[in-house]
Amino acid sequence: MNLRTNSRSIALLLVFSLSLPSAYSQNQIVTNLSDPREQRVLTAVRCFESVSIDGKLTELLWKGSGTTGFIQREPEEGVSATEDTEIWIAYDDYALYIAARMYDSEPDSIIGRLARRDENPGADHIGIFIDAAYDRRTGYYFIINPSGAIRDGAFSNDTFLDPKWDGVWEAAVGTDEKGWTAEFRIPYSQLRFSKQDEYTWGIDFYRRVERKNEESFLVFHPRNDRLRVSRWADLNGLAGIEPPSRIEVLPYITSTGKFIERPPVHSFNIGRDDPFVIGRDYQAALGADAKIGLSGDMTLDVSLNPDFAQVEVDPAVVNLTAYEVRYDEKRPFFIEGSDILRFGGGGAVSLNNFEWSDPSFFYSRRVGRAPQGFVTHNGFENIPDRTTILGAAKVSGKIDNTWSIAALSAVTEREYGSVDSAGNQFSEEVEPLTFYAVVRTRKEFNDARQAVGIIGTIMGRDLNGEQLSNLMNSRALSGGLDGWVFLDQAKDWVVTGWAGGSYVQGSKQRMLSLQRSSQHFFQRPDADHVSVDSNATSMAGWATRVWVDKVKGNFFFNAALGMIHPKFETNDTGFLNYADYINTHIYTGYQWYDLDNFFRYKYVGGWVLRAYNFGGIATRESYSLGVGGTLLNYWGGNLAFSHNARTFDDQRTRGGPLMESQESNSISFEVYSDARERLSGSAVFSGASATTGSWLYSTGVTLEWKASSTVKLSISPSLLRVYQVAQYVDAILDPRAAETYGTRYIFGSLHQTQVAASLRLSWTFTPKLSLQVFMQPLLSTGDYTELKELARPRSFSFNQYGENSSTISLNNNVYTITPDTNSLIQNAFLLNNPNFNYKFLNLNAVLRWEFLPGSTMYLVWTNEKFDYEVNGDFRFGRDLSTLFRDRPDNVISLKLTYWWSR
Repeated sequence: MNLRTNSRSIALLLVFSLSLPSAYSQNQIVTNLSDPREQRVLTAVRCFESVSIDGKLTELLWKGSGTTGFIQREPEEGVSATEDTEIWIAYDDYALYIAARMYDSEPDSIIGRLARRDENPGADHIGIFIDAAYDRRTGYYFIINPSGAIRDGAFSNDTFLDPKWDGVWEAAVGTDEKGWTAEFRIPYSQLRFSKQDEYTWGIDFYRRVERKNEESFLVFHPRNDRLRVSRWADLNGLAGIEPPSRIEVLPYITSTGKFIERPPVHSFNIGRDDPFVIGRDYQAALGADAKIGLSGDMTLDVSLNPDFAQVEVDPAVVNLTAYEVRYDEKRPFFIEGSDILRFGGGGAVSLNNFEWSDPSFFYSRRVGRAPQGFVTHNGFENIPDRTTILGAAKVSGKIDNTWSIAALSAVTEREYGSVDSAGNQFSEEVEPLTFYAVVRTRKEFNDARQAVGIIGTIMGRDLNGEQLSNLMNSRALSGGLDGWVFLDQAKDWVVTGWAGGSYVQGSKQRMLSLQRSSQHFFQRPDADHVSVDSNATSMAGWATRVWVDKVKGNFFFNAALGMIHPKFETNDTGFLNYADYINTHIYTGYQWYDLDNFFRYKYVGGWVLRAYNFGGIATRESYSLGVGGTLLNYWGGNLAFSHNARTFDDQRTRGGPLMESQESNSISFEVYSDARERLSGSAVFSGASATTGSWLYSTGVTLEWKASSTVKLSISPSLLRVYQVAQYVDAILDPRAAETYGTRYIFGSLHQTQVAASLRLSWTFTPKLSLQVFMQPLLSTGDYTELKELARPRSFSFNQYGENSSTISLNNNVYTITPDTNSLIQNAFLLNNPNFNYKFLNLNAVLRWEFLPGSTMYLVWTNEKFDYEVNGDFRFGRDLSTLFRDRPDNVISLKLTYWWSR
């Protein structure tokens, strides 16, 4: 049985008693509104004096009565906030001004902590939500706490939050005997709206009182749904203003020093140093990003010689699967406005997926990736670690309140790898000149009750030479339709989905390789619905996914059906793990938000899923049940059980015949503490076992210590232990293996131990100056025993080497295996020892200083260590000392950006 860790099931169920229940107060239902759910209307006044953003509220504008009447969402839904909040709104020709007074009956208990921008330090705060386009689906948020730490981001699809958007705005805070105050200045250049004589915007306000765990809004937001933008109040009174020209230029200069350890020397280069690694390498670069406002809401983003280096490294991963690991995008050019490029996820608020990896039509990390080619000569190598992006441009925005559009294009440079072989130098192309483009548009109808969208992508490579032509597609096209339809007047039920197609083109050798790749495995000998076409020069396929979702209410329901045709392929511009897949699930349950004698919140839910390939073979059948809750003292947990039925696995032999997946069961458990405490955390355990004897368990703890108002430390150690009776090792062609179609599919019993941790230190000196240090050590060993081969298709039976008439021996980490000593024909083969011992250490330190609004200096230090041995024996002390003893590669970078706007 192939155990697959179902991380989604870890998020589902209950811890029974963690602490004594705490008392809670009962407040009166809001009295200044006839109905807390009614639509509120606010009015902005034009400034008759200049406003100084100092947090003191000394202007006459703020002396009159402001807007009050905040309503709790937590902890007591629908009742008035325990602490009053008063809001004033004004504007001039250039910006929106907002003043807020947060009254507090215990001003000495106000919690304010410094944090790096966009981090939540666990403090009181006040937030502003603005829908300037007044489309009731998109907007921006601006948050500040009593220490001046800020956060901002964007809303899309009414509910989705994107904290990666960073605007240029001003805010300041103050404290007095009444509580604390805040002032905001939000330039119109940071908002998106079309010219009108008079404007109506959407607006809402949010306050958190940390010590009470109280969250209140100006507009009532029930806990049993996640709708946000569509509920915001109306802001009237704005007149005589115009959308600004919105021209922003962000030039940058960067300097990098690399201090690299010399690699091992090939035998024919003994006595010579690597000419490409001199121990020190210094580089500098100039470039610029620009934003230019076009007509209406449209914006043009241009990047010249962009610096797409990341300030935080990707996490270390030991990948024993046949599939690519997907990493998050961290580059600002691709992050900003990415919500418009998002495809297939509108309408519904909870697009649950179980054992389904939604294919992407556009995965921005394809642009500027590491070169995919290789050099053919042996010797010292110098291959770039990323592809140079010559330029990139993006147009995004809204034609009107219901019609959004975005287009992005980029060109990457032709890259070369250099080789020095015994003094002879060679240069070979490792990545061709490549063009990428994506276009996305969506139109909403009838107050967003229906919508339809289109996406299209294109990729073209200028391939020179046979090597790259055999490695890469010459061009790729993809396109899709998506949309949603609400089924009822109250917008409780929605059907949302997408459908699309793909087309790729390349040489015969490339198409042959693509058909046999891990995404497709057309060479499966017992699959009658796919086959390898050695004469193909192109491939076209389709995919689709449809959900039915209940958006609101205590009862929740989600069901989905998805299909990926065997020939669907989007990895040139998008991301696809596997094709030839049909998946369906039903997920339902109930959640309680009313306080009782023990719980603030509790739920129960369950789901069933089935998966098939296009040949009708059942590849997954799973049943799960979960419960969870939060106690009155804000401790809580969840518990989940899953059962996987007997099916067949068409991926496990990696292009070979079907293999039986026998029954297995899993359990997961999580407990978490009150996050308001100075020391808080969570613990997770999951375990699984199969009828084959395979098992796994993993456990992890996350601890967060708020050492002071400026320093926060978090650490997350984890342990993984796996025993897999049959882990794939290799496939050896042998015509005598008639039972398995002329190939021996080799497996081993794997004992894997992995210890990892992530440690993050955040030290914030001022709201503009911070230091963040991130460290991730990882030790992972795998010991393969009982090497064997699959005995026959559709089974979990094996012929173990060393038994009956077979022999196996190990010499210098190479196995010599004879499957049948009685054979008259020599049939021995060699197999490298698959044992492994990986050691990683990633250390990343970032000093960030925003010396002017929008202008930032980064000083980044990256320290990386890596060690590999063919040794499956796990010894924590030995492996850790080896890791810290090795000399690291160090990279120090300085980046300076300056923001200019008119």
